[in-house]
Amino acid sequence: MYQSQFEPPAQRASSLEQPEVPEEPDAPAPSEVPPPVVEAKQPREVAAETAEPELPAVEASRIRVEKPLYIAEFTTRGGGLYRWELTGYHHGGKHTDRPIVLTTEQEPVPTTLATPFPELGIGDLAGAIFEVEQNDASVIAFRYERNGVIVRKIYSLDDDSYALRLHVEVRNDSGAPIEPVFTVLWPAAKRDDQEFKEEGFVVFHEGKVEKHPLASLGQTGFLSSLFGRGEYVDPEYHGDLDWLGVQTTYFLGVLLPDDRNFAEARIHALTKGESGVAELSFPAVKLASGQAVEQEFRAYLGPKEVDRLEAVGRHTVRSIDLGYTWIEPLVLGFGWLLRALYSIVPNYGVAIILLTIMVRIVTMPLTNRQMRSMERMRRLQPKVKELQDKHSDDRQKQSEEMMKLYRTEGVNPLGGCFPMLLQLPVFIGLFYALRSSIELRQAPFVGWINDLSAPETLFVVPGLEIPIRVLPIVMGVSMVVQQKLTPTASADPAQARMMMTIMPIMMTVLFYQFASGLVLYWFVSNILAITHQLLIGRKIHAGG
Repeated sequence: MYQSQFEPPAQRASSLEQPEVPEEPDAPAPSEVPPPVVEAKQPREVAAETAEPELPAVEASRIRVEKPLYIAEFTTRGGGLYRWELTGYHHGGKHTDRPIVLTTEQEPVPTTLATPFPELGIGDLAGAIFEVEQNDASVIAFRYERNGVIVRKIYSLDDDSYALRLHVEVRNDSGAPIEPVFTVLWPAAKRDDQEFKEEGFVVFHEGKVEKHPLASLGQTGFLSSLFGRGEYVDPEYHGDLDWLGVQTTYFLGVLLPDDRNFAEARIHALTKGESGVAELSFPAVKLASGQAVEQEFRAYLGPKEVDRLEAVGRHTVRSIDLGYTWIEPLVLGFGWLLRALYSIVPNYGVAIILLTIMVRIVTMPLTNRQMRSMERMRRLQPKVKELQDKHSDDRQKQSEEMMKLYRTEGVNPLGGCFPMLLQLPVFIGLFYALRSSIELRQAPFVGWINDLSAPETLFVVPGLEIPIRVLPIVMGVSMVVQQKLTPTASADPAQARMMMTIMPIMMTVLFYQFASGLVLYWFVSNILAITHQLLIGRKIHAGG
């Protein structure tokens, strides 16, 4: 943020028609104007009685701008963004007439990118009617003047991205000092729509992503209530703030301050669990008569596509659920590989199958070692059982004899565990890559599987309303077969039977609500594991 004298910046003089204002004889010379003093004052701390009565209500008008990627509507009420509609994304499929809209459009929720400025004493500018200064395909400019205080809001739009830039100016020609606080609002309200089921506020502060689901906004959590940890307190953030805004699983709307070090934020509930607003602000600035001050903001309102978010920068790619920090490179790598496979075979279901096969091939040396070790352990089970029965009263002697047996046979009882642990990051990375990839949203596979990002349903049982899902069922069957073929180190038949039945049932229930793309990956992985185990077993039995 910086201050300037009365004249606006030269680079904007050509695009905005600047009104002529008579010179103030009593205004100090430029060299005598003291530098602005920054004070940490939030707009919510300003006393209500400082504001003048509101002017009579005036009907607001809207400005519509159509771009290749979106359609935007700006409103003169608050000089804000009323509607941001994505042309390439729709509810329930690409050919429906319900596009994804990332702004709220609900009363009494404030307009997106509204700037209240209550401390100026000229009313709440979030609801004031601005005049339009400029209206073209690339720049929308609003102006509000009252009692010698002028506020300008200038939006710059891009043709090939989901980004926009907001320039806010305050000029003081009132004859008295003022202290503007640049606060920009980003509201959200609950919607009865599956697409926005996981909607909530998100902040990137001090290198970490913090999420505040809309459904729990303004309410203390269960554990806090249980242990009496006090009432809900609005989350606040001071400095080292990269961005904040609203997100869903696959879409993001965020505001990025140019000066991240002095930016402050607060997330406030308007109606508990229903609506709220995120405030991005800067400390108050003392502004003498004849001076102007301005602030720049960037915004992104679009899909969580890795390439676009990396172009925006400021770690906005972290808004994608990439899992644990240490696994992020793997998740991004698998996401890139999935898109590369899709460019060759334009079906994400087939791409998932190919990706699963590739992962199995890469991890085959580890899998071979694991399966061979477990097969040898299974062959030793009769001898292990004999030792257990023979030394059932002497645990120490039993352990010594078993270790002696393992050394004699050249078997490591932990040999099957280490390869499995080494493969774990790969499976976790694939899990997050498939779960968070927007490319799978509404992506069809075959037949009734028309959205790999959602659970598939073949039909619903009439009367019971129970969905019948084929992929989770066949995945559970494949787990039963895999359990029967997989060697186990346990000598207890009852334990083996329990694992063979309980694990497949648990996994089937768990995966029944998972996205069909994830279930497809797990099913194909099981089929490959079964095939691999049969081949390994034949080799070992043949003396290989």
